Amino acid sequence: MEQQNNLLQAQQNVQKAHQQLQMKNQQLLQAQQLVQTEIHQLKQAQQQVAKAQQDVQIAQQKLQEAQAAAMIYQNHPQ
Repeated sequence: MEQQNNLLQAQQNVQKAHQQLQMKNQQLLQAQQLVQTEIHQLKQAQQQVAKAQQDVQIAQQKLQEAQAAAMIYQNHPQ
């Protein structure tokens, strides 16, 4: 009888451990999804930064061209 009780207790312990593992697994999956979402958002932000840097370079180029034109105009007013 006692052996049967021990066996039953062991079975219950295994079931409990299994449930806890499933819960932990669920939490890990949710954390993984959050991390993937974060990575996606970071990649998007990276693209936006790259685009902004490009825009800045273009603006700097235009500024240099305008400054060069202004210098030419100053040196040779019409």
